[in-house]
Amino acid sequence: MKYNFDTPIDRKNTNCLKHDLLDHFFGKTDILPMWIADMDIAIPDFIIDAVKKRAEHPVYGYTAFSKNYFQNFIDWMYKRHGVVIEKEWICFSPGVVPALNMSVLTYTNKNDKIIIQPPVYPPFFSTIKDHDRVVVENNLQFCNGNFCMDFEDLESKIDEQTTMFILCNPHNPGGRCWKKEELEKLIHICHKNNITIISDEIHSDLIRNNHQHTSMLS
Repeated sequence: MKYNFDTPIDRKNTNCLKHDLLDHFFGKTDILPMWIADMDIAIPDFIIDAVKKRAEHPVYGYTAFSKNYFQNFIDWMYKRHGVVIEKEWICFSPGVVPALNMSVLTYTNKNDKIIIQPPVYPPFFSTIKDHDRVVVENNLQFCNGNFCMDFEDLESKIDEQTTMFILCNPHNPGGRCWKKEELEKLIHICHKNNITIISDEIHSDLIRNNHQHTSMLS
């Protein structure tokens, strides 16, 4: 199947977050909008066809999960990442950010401290602040041309009010696929301090050649 990556599509003045809110976020419009994971190329025809087919049905009512919904996800996780999961472990969420918000509200209390690793996806900050929790920054370091975790700094910032660690794996925007040894050390530190880890792995299927994603579930 062929895809067209060369024809530009003008999305300005379409309520496009990427283009139409540049002035709001940056105070100028004459910049390249490389600040958000949003592409300006057409999606494949088979996706458009599927949406059209569903839209042609005259009733837009409530829908249920298909028979294969959960099993497809279970099979994909095993095939792609070698991770074995059970259906009972899966909860539906309409997106990563809603899942982060629900996790923060479920597993922490007001004024709890939550650790993140900047530079990182901006909603990690707002998810914490919007619910009256405290952001603790365990900044990533630059080691031999790659981002790396600063475990010494991490341990120094943990206290009795620290209840959650939000991990970005693979890291956005750093692009790091965290190694098994790094994740094991992180798990050890969090387990020792009774800290819940929330692992955002939304980019786990966008891995370049010669790199390997290691899920926190593996």
